Amino acid sequence: MIIIDESGAIRFANRQASALFGYPHEDIIGRPVEYLMPERFRKRHLSLREAYASSARLRPMGAGLSLFGRRCDGTEFPVEISLSPIDDGGRVLVAAAIRDVTDRKRVEAELSAQLEDMRDLRDMSARLVEAADLPGILEEVLDASIALLGADFGNIQLCDPATGMLKIVAQRGFSPAFLEHFASVDINEPSACGRALRAGERVIIEDVAAEPGYLPHRDIAARSGYRAVQSTPIRGREGIVRGMLSTHFRNPHRPSDRELQLTDIYLRLVAELVARAQDEEVVRSARDLANRANQAKSRFLATASHDLRQPLQTLSLLNGTLRRISMDPAGKEALAQQELAISSMSRLLNALLDISKLESGAVKPDPTDFTVGVLFEELRQEFAGLANNKGLTLRVMACEDSVHSDPSLVGQILRNLIANAIKYTRAGWVALRCEHEPACVRIEVLDTGIGIPAEQLRYIYDEFYQVGVPPNTTREGYGLGLSIVQRLVALLEVKLEVQSEVGKGSMFALTLPASQGAARPSARIEPEPPASQRQAHDRVLLVEDDPAVLGATRMLLKSDGYEVIAAATMREALQRVREDVRIDLLVTDYHLGDGETGTEVIAALRAELGRGLKAVLMTGDTSSAIKELPRDPLVRVVSKPVNADDLLAMLRALMES
Repeated sequence: MIIIDESGAIRFANRQASALFGYPHEDIIGRPVEYLMPERFRKRHLSLREAYASSARLRPMGAGLSLFGRRCDGTEFPVEISLSPIDDGGRVLVAAAIRDVTDRKRVEAELSAQLEDMRDLRDMSARLVEAADLPGILEEVLDASIALLGADFGNIQLCDPATGMLKIVAQRGFSPAFLEHFASVDINEPSACGRALRAGERVIIEDVAAEPGYLPHRDIAARSGYRAVQSTPIRGREGIVRGMLSTHFRNPHRPSDRELQLTDIYLRLVAELVARAQDEEVVRSARDLANRANQAKSRFLATASHDLRQPLQTLSLLNGTLRRISMDPAGKEALAQQELAISSMSRLLNALLDISKLESGAVKPDPTDFTVGVLFEELRQEFAGLANNKGLTLRVMACEDSVHSDPSLVGQILRNLIANAIKYTRAGWVALRCEHEPACVRIEVLDTGIGIPAEQLRYIYDEFYQVGVPPNTTREGYGLGLSIVQRLVALLEVKLEVQSEVGKGSMFALTLPASQGAARPSARIEPEPPASQRQAHDRVLLVEDDPAVLGATRMLLKSDGYEVIAAATMREALQRVREDVRIDLLVTDYHLGDGETGTEVIAALRAELGRGLKAVLMTGDTSSAIKELPRDPLVRVVSKPVNADDLLAMLRALMES
């Protein structure tokens, strides 16, 4: 502790000050305070001291700077100084508490060095974990260990599973004579690695010339140019020694405790990498098993998609047939409720299968350039009626932009977002708009709905989660739409943002890359108006291998006045045509028995008839194979389960086209 006056002269110094700076007490008193500083700081300190005197207050000196004191012998040392003003009857004195922080700085430097070592280890670990070349991995670890310990030579040995002997697999700096001498080492060898193998723990020989037990290897050590060696076992996961890391030094030497501690960390990494390499066959088997599981999952999805939709298709068509039969109001009400239940089951099945397909990797994006405006028009036509039924306005802004992505998957994302917006909006409007940004197009779905509380935003993409709907209660929908959206966004590698305010509405914004060239117009089939009357004698050939679906479809078509000829296979269908070539329309399932497909049936019948037969292809398969079917203006593809009214409307439109 020292006290200085307004002129900067030292008026008081305790005994510790004399001990710290090495001056006799009487040599400090009266001296300017700069006397205790290195000369390079003195001139600047004069102005700083004057500035402090004008606004003296309790504070550290030189916050953020490195301060140094100067001893009597001229040596410098790091210090920290706290300043405190003292009122001495009208004049201001300054007390300075000076601390020698040499030890603390040393510890900080050591910690910094250790931290740097750990960063290097972390970076190396990240590289090695991704690497597949075990010899290259071992050489990199060996180089790092030699650098860490300041060694001149080094090698890594692995145990031969058959003999238990150590064999060199990586080395640095050794002559062929050394490598031949230590080609194989067993537990009986008096070398450092042999002793470490026998003891199962690290062995350090600080000077091989003074170590009696190293006598058999002194000659090779002298010729190789090393005097000290340390060998540390590499242990496997079960604790068994799997190898050895040895480092050699030209001069007598003993590594520090810190160096050895870091070496142990390196060796744990080596042990894990060696175990991983030795487990490569297990990993390969696991990978094959996973591939088989994925293939099984894909087969399940294909089967589930078809087989689960078949009974729903039957129910839907039977419901449509019954609604065309005269019955009392109670019966009609029961059928209406049944239709709602079938529709609900269909939506849930579609959502669950969509999620399963996305998780299994069965859905592959097919990016292309397309015009956003065409997709917007499709969405307007699709959702205008639904919005109007709820008393909402659907606003679809004009959009001239084109983007590069998968139009089908982007459409699926927007359909889920718009359906959600309509579902959760009680009054007002739902809007679809786009904004052009540099190199991308931002598509926004906005609403004036109930909004989402901030604390619930993190959960909205969870399966079966719905805002404000407790579990196990009656709900509209299933909370799967946004879960599907999230998976599609990840699959397309695009960005989706959400903003929402309770009571005011929400905005979901999808950012897509802008197309680089001119977009091709999206091909689509314009809806055709249903006819008010149709000919009662139109003849339909129905090909379906599921008896229940076949019966339900035949009943529905007959109820609408069609003459129906049924077949279960392509062979039967060809036989029916040969018996009577007057077939106006073909309705066929896509997946038939014995591997036959509806497309093959269409081609075979057209070849038999010698003309372009109009056809409806019904399928429960929603895989990419269906999307890749060639465009045919005389064929309509419809996914099961199809609503009875929608199916009949499609048939009428196709017959009149």
